[in-house]
Amino acid sequence: MKLNRNWKEIGLWVLGKRWRFRVRENSMLPTLRSGEDILVVPVSQTTKFFPGDVVVCLHPLTPNLRLVKRISETFFDGSCYVLSDNPVEGSDSRSFGVVGRELIVGRVTSRLI
Repeated sequence: MKLNRNWKEIGLWVLGKRWRFRVRENSMLPTLRSGEDILVVPVSQTTKFFPGDVVVCLHPLTPNLRLVKRISETFFDGSCYVLSDNPVEGSDSRSFGVVGRELIVGRVTSRLI
């Protein structure tokens, strides 16, 4: 998935249709770097996810910690196996297991310019 720097997405952010998050670690290198701002579309319980989607989810063991991860696999109940693009940094489903559907809060759409 290529993350765009798209004026339409910036407009949607200004209108409150996107959330802004700052990447805090290098677990998603080379796709995302620490310090980059990303735009995220909030998701509902009916949103479908696919392998390759980059999402913001809550850490299953530390719910106040938000993670940016790539979905590797989806399951019939909506839960997902998420991985870091940079496997040597950060934690992902290899350490905490499958992420429940209710812990996925948004899909990353673009970088903020």
